[in-house]
Amino acid sequence: MRRTMFLTATLAAAAFVVAPAADAQPAGGDSAVRVQAVWGPEQFPIAGVTAEITSCAGGPALGTVTTGNDGTATFTGGAGCYRVAAGTLSGCSVDGDAAQQVTTMPGLTPTATFRFRCA
Repeated sequence: MRRTMFLTATLAAAAFVVAPAADAQPAGGDSAVRVQAVWGPEQFPIAGVTAEITSCAGGPALGTVTTGNDGTATFTGGAGCYRVAAGTLSGCSVDGDAAQQVTTMPGLTPTATFRFRCA
């Protein structure tokens, strides 16, 4: 009985060392940036807010996204540093910085959240 338990424990430990857990592996595919637009203390979502995505190093815009009914939009690109600049919205203004810097990696989707004050 002791030999069986020892052998089972040894084989289980060896299998764990040889094959790491699946959730420890990074997700494949492209990296993405999530843009979120909200207003009020309840953080209600705002549709129709545009955001321009550029590289942190500067240069031309890499893309523009527009938030949907859930107040979010996603830009898919490679891993790296991005500058996200929120556009204007009629009757509202950004409460804080209108641009944020985020860094993406495979398997990690950072969110640039913009809070608006609306009249």
